[in-house]
Amino acid sequence: MIRALTMLAIDPAPSTPLARLTQRLRAAPGAPYIGALLLVLASLGMRLLFSPILANGYGFILFYPAVILSAYWWGGRPALAATVLSTVMVCVFGPTPLSFLDDGRALLSLAFFLISSILLVHVLSSIRARFSDLAHSHARVEALASGQAELFREHAQRTTDHLQLISAILQMRAWGEEDPMAARVLNNAASRTLLISRTHRAFTGDEGRTIVFEAFGRRLAAAAAERGGLDVARVSFSDTGVEVPIEHATALGLVLLEYLTTLQAHSPAARLLVTLEARGAERVLMLTASGAATIPAPRDMAMVEAMTEQMGGALKITRGPAACDLRLAFPAALQPPPVWDPLTFSLH
Repeated sequence: MIRALTMLAIDPAPSTPLARLTQRLRAAPGAPYIGALLLVLASLGMRLLFSPILANGYGFILFYPAVILSAYWWGGRPALAATVLSTVMVCVFGPTPLSFLDDGRALLSLAFFLISSILLVHVLSSIRARFSDLAHSHARVEALASGQAELFREHAQRTTDHLQLISAILQMRAWGEEDPMAARVLNNAASRTLLISRTHRAFTGDEGRTIVFEAFGRRLAAAAAERGGLDVARVSFSDTGVEVPIEHATALGLVLLEYLTTLQAHSPAARLLVTLEARGAERVLMLTASGAATIPAPRDMAMVEAMTEQMGGALKITRGPAACDLRLAFPAALQPPPVWDPLTFSLH
């Protein structure tokens, strides 16, 4: 859940104003046919401009661009409409309306124009359709590849977070172990697991990534409220805008989740103020609970202390008659894992 709340999906938009304008124009009702009509009118203007030097049989030449561009830009039906409109324009706006009926060469040009235009429309429309299918197939493959890459990335990040949590659990077990040799083994395992977690995080590209903890905490509190945590309306955050590394955000998120579930179980009427402050090279998380007759400390103190130790921080809890303050101070930079203290013999 913690990993899912740190991921944001951003839908790409057209990159340039021209691309956005083109997209809106193509979405307008009847836009392809209006475009074909404008191309035919432009060709008619050229036809009228050059009419003194063009005979009846050559009037169709200047309408080929309208047909070709209509087929290329908008497809077969607008191109066929452009062909019909071009024929009508030549017949009506020739030197003498319908004069081509008495001119065999003009009739032959008309037949050639219609046949060649239909062939051009068919060929260009087919090419356009193939390119469109290819573009859609490429987009589907690209979307699938991007989705798979993001899925693998999220899975890798979850694995990293789990390794970090396992390291903290091993550290907890080491503290409760009475046998010094077993405690050394558990401490070594915790240190190595944390090192593997950081190496894995560096491999996935999140080693230097930071997030704003307040935004992350709000989403985490809302998600926790649906799963047994304190009501999100009773949780408030100080908007300090402090950023922390992903590893610190995971550890702080676990501490926050622990206290949210504790308050919901023992003091559901309590209110919690979450503040993360930047003090030089140190960051300080303060969880201030109040508003109920009795305010407990986090139930799983071993886990809270383990996450504090993992961050190289210091924990202080102050309890009053109707309040509890948890103060967790830790270095802003990630601390190196504890130095290993290997045994010189096997425990078995």
